Amino acid sequence: MSNPHILIIGGGMVGLTLALLLSQRAEFDITLVEAVPLPPLNPDEPLPYRPSFDARNTALSRKTVTTYRELGLWDDLQTHATPIHHIHISEQHSFGIARLHAEEEGIESFGQVIENAWLGLVLLRAVKSKSNIRVLDGAKLTQLQINEQQATATINYQGQEQQLSAPLLVAADGADSLCRQLLGVTATSHDYQQTALVTTVATHLAHQQTAFERFTASGPLALLPLPDDRRSIVWTLPKGEEQALIDCSDEQFLSALQQAFGNRAGKFIRTGKRFAYPLKQVLAQSQALPRAVILGNAAHTLHPVAGQGFNLCLRDCLALTTRLQQQVQAQGDIGDLALLKDYEQARIADQQRVIRFCDGVVRGFSNRQPMLRLARNVGLLAFDLLPHAKQTVANYAMGLRA
Repeated sequence: MSNPHILIIGGGMVGLTLALLLSQRAEFDITLVEAVPLPPLNPDEPLPYRPSFDARNTALSRKTVTTYRELGLWDDLQTHATPIHHIHISEQHSFGIARLHAEEEGIESFGQVIENAWLGLVLLRAVKSKSNIRVLDGAKLTQLQINEQQATATINYQGQEQQLSAPLLVAADGADSLCRQLLGVTATSHDYQQTALVTTVATHLAHQQTAFERFTASGPLALLPLPDDRRSIVWTLPKGEEQALIDCSDEQFLSALQQAFGNRAGKFIRTGKRFAYPLKQVLAQSQALPRAVILGNAAHTLHPVAGQGFNLCLRDCLALTTRLQQQVQAQGDIGDLALLKDYEQARIADQQRVIRFCDGVVRGFSNRQPMLRLARNVGLLAFDLLPHAKQTVANYAMGLRA
């Protein structure tokens, strides 16, 4: 194999998106290594569920949508995406309600919801169409070595051990990143002792492009619009409680969901297969090293409560791409530590703001003390009455302020 300029380990949403962003410059030769073998691409079917593209859905901020539009992918993605025109926030058995409407904010939508399996299909199809991106799937990383000139990855590919070297390696192989471990970077981990139960449902009412965030005694419950008037459910539950809701009948599940969510979305009448994902926060202690950058969930894995995780990762990808393009234009070294540290430093404020926000929402709404609960609901009512506060939060959620 010829040696690539940039070696990306991890072919999930972040790895594929970064590869596409970088491929816009012909000077970049990119090799993307993915451990899981990829299935054949059927344009009429989403990817089969796999670790990178599973049963979950992603709320794409307006900034993320704009990025995919600039990459020429939005026409394909829009077929399987649903805009969010309204946002409704409430707490179970409480009086506080906050509402946002895209029309009142003078925008087309707050973002778009898409199933990860469809997003994966479009991204992978686009990557495979690029002449300067090579995809090695079913390739297991076994070793990493870094010297002054390059990073060298040893992989097991098609039954043979091979080595790939590049002036820059990007570790985008998920929360349990083997790359991060081989690079000697530690990570802090906080187990929320919660599980996200994920499925799709239908109600007897049309969703009218409304996204709900409902804070229940067991945890946040998000209801997001999908095509064909389906809705995505992300129900946060204390660890151990999810299995009963997976194993029970559809009728029992719908009844429990109705009781937790209430009637604002209508009567729940159908549900799909249910899946469970443990929730934890993982933060790498460093994201920039000589010849290597840590990106995506390998750098920061967040609670899904505000749907900010992937949008934050995409802003990281944009910032890194800009610096690498500028470095190439100046005929500089793309693996230079000073350049990579500059990227890391430039992203810290946005990352820490989002991390604090997501963690704060989880912890704040998990506290059941009466006075704190009262304060939360007064805050929701105040938010609903303050247009400037709405605009600030809307812009933040849309990824326009970063």
